[in-house]
Amino acid sequence: MEGLQVSPSVRLLRTPGHTAEDISTVAATPGDLVVCTHAWWGSAGPAEDPLGADAGQLHASRARLLAFATLIVPGHGAAFRPDGSTPR
Repeated sequence: MEGLQVSPSVRLLRTPGHTAEDISTVAATPGDLVVCTHAWWGSAGPAEDPLGADAGQLHASRARLLAFATLIVPGHGAAFRPDGSTPR
């Protein structure tokens, strides 16, 4: 499923860490690159996922998403705009 283009503005990316099978949905809107993901519980983290399957993969997935996401919709909690304090 890596990079599967669902529509012209929606694609799926593998983002393992919370589980080995996690997929994030990336949606391009006129103003944002929105990522729906389980890589964060909320804007403040936690930095380490207490239920995560692989911390190294989780941090790599977070870094990958932070390279382009302007709005993150986490698996738990409110949507947030990532900044320098966003756990990686």
